[in-house]
Amino acid sequence: MLRVILWKIGCELAHLKRALWPRHERKIHYFAFGANLCSKVLEKRCIKVFDAFDYVLDDASLCFSLPGFYRGHGYASADAAEGEVVYGRMYLILERDAVRMDYFEGVPCFGVHEKVFRQDGDFRFFFYRATRTVGGLRPTREYLDYLIDAYRQMPAVPADYLAAMQATEVLETFEPLDETGTFVSDLDSWPRLLHPLLLRYERLCSKLVELVWHRSPLQWLIRI
Repeated sequence: MLRVILWKIGCELAHLKRALWPRHERKIHYFAFGANLCSKVLEKRCIKVFDAFDYVLDDASLCFSLPGFYRGHGYASADAAEGEVVYGRMYLILERDAVRMDYFEGVPCFGVHEKVFRQDGDFRFFFYRATRTVGGLRPTREYLDYLIDAYRQMPAVPADYLAAMQATEVLETFEPLDETGTFVSDLDSWPRLLHPLLLRYERLCSKLVELVWHRSPLQWLIRI
């Protein structure tokens, strides 16, 4: 629970710094391949994009392998895969917004993503990769549509790749988590008697993060 509180405090401080000291001269490229392909999501997060173009990330595979808020729920991750590619968009954003994006993606305090940096010619960029991957997860219909809608507008995306994405199974029922991982990382190291209590703790923390994820008393100060 302490990590959730620290995460939220850090997120609010990042919003405040962005609002009061945006440092417009300091920008960085960010490669998006999930919900951030949707302009409405970026607007909701008050992320200003100065430039954008389609981009293909080498040696990575788009997998719904990042555990989400429900049983069997998964978010997209650009998992390492030699010879494969991930299609997405490259955004030029403020470094202040990149720090804020870290909080939206659960890098500080939770460590669910690692921030991967790469160099391509004369520009450096970053993207997010899940630190703990789980197979057999499914995205929600809304989340999958963010990707499909964006891919339909990208000439570089092959027809068979888009078709495979459209055929992806989605999460139909939203049931509580049935395993720990983010807030209780090694359940087996605890006495078995405590396992049900620790699972409830995992569910409680996860639900709290979901509730406050896009709620902020300070983000409204940011003007884009």
